[in-house]
Amino acid sequence: MLTDRQLLDQLEAKSKALFGDDIGTGQNNVLGMYLRVIAWLQTIVNQDVAAVYYANFIDQAEGVSLDHLGANYSVDRNPAQAATVTLNFTGTPGAKVPEGTVYATADAVEFEMIDTVTLTSDGTGSGQAQCTAMDESGNVAADTITVKVENLAGVDTVTNSVQSSGGASLEDDDSYRQRIHLSMESQPGPTYYGLYTALYTLPGVEQVQIVPNLTMDVDQYGNPAKSLHFYVRGGRQDDVGQAILDNIAAGIQTTGTIKVTAKDIGGHTHDVFFDVATIVPIYVQMTLKINDEFNSETSPAEIVQAIKDYLNSLIMGDKVVFTKLYQAIYNVSGVEYVQVAMGRDKAKMGADDIQLDQFETATIDQDTDVEVKTDAG
Repeated sequence: MLTDRQLLDQLEAKSKALFGDDIGTGQNNVLGMYLRVIAWLQTIVNQDVAAVYYANFIDQAEGVSLDHLGANYSVDRNPAQAATVTLNFTGTPGAKVPEGTVYATADAVEFEMIDTVTLTSDGTGSGQAQCTAMDESGNVAADTITVKVENLAGVDTVTNSVQSSGGASLEDDDSYRQRIHLSMESQPGPTYYGLYTALYTLPGVEQVQIVPNLTMDVDQYGNPAKSLHFYVRGGRQDDVGQAILDNIAAGIQTTGTIKVTAKDIGGHTHDVFFDVATIVPIYVQMTLKINDEFNSETSPAEIVQAIKDYLNSLIMGDKVVFTKLYQAIYNVSGVEYVQVAMGRDKAKMGADDIQLDQFETATIDQDTDVEVKTDAG
């Protein structure tokens, strides 16, 4: 596509060919101003034409155009989804926690009850709650939902014995493209590709690892004979269990510490087992020598996001390569020099690569896991 300057050069050349070389086409001439308006309008038209052209290709299409292409392969963009969790209560026997009651974490992440709970004779009870935010912020750790936003008579304590799960933002274009390509390689089904496709289709699922044991003996990980062990990061556990049942081959057993009861097409129930990937926090400390091009308000967040993007590109069992951090940092304008340290433990930071175990996945939190110091020199 021609640039603004190239379009203007063509218009000026054509004007001189028609009216003579001495015709004024500068930015202060009437004709020159008119030509610049035409060049600007033509640039907009060219951009629209280019967008229509690229909308036909999965790797270039964006937004609604990408949605249309995905529909051709029966792959829809994953919607935003709220995290869910089971809350456990203690208090006076017979006390009620009505549907709609709100509880929260210390960081003000709120969860609204979708069940009505009546405490039993021993003063305990439990029920399902859903995060009020439709994004991944609702995926909080166990024993963190302890704040009573509304005080109810007879309800003494509340907590979540397991982490909440399933929260996800509207799927971005990059993730959606990857799933479209994956569906082109294999449709959901009992093959390995098919099982990966089925699980990655679920909202909130970020990583999947399948460990097969096709022998007649227990394998090195303790998996029983003729079994598949699924490790999944993200997504709602009920959805993961149902997707596994829907696509796994008959006669193959699943194994893991999480049990989900799912129904087949005939309405019969089956127990499905799997595990959640072990999430390893990665800590990074950096000191930057910067110049005037460095934006103190936005540039640190850009650096952290670039590091997060790198970690998200890894799969379970990958190596976190220390030198990759430099690429993320130096791509931000205004960074002249950087000193970096990385580690799995804040007390043991260094310049070594971090090898993840087979079922570990790396993550980083901008607020707690990264320290950025700047030196204007």
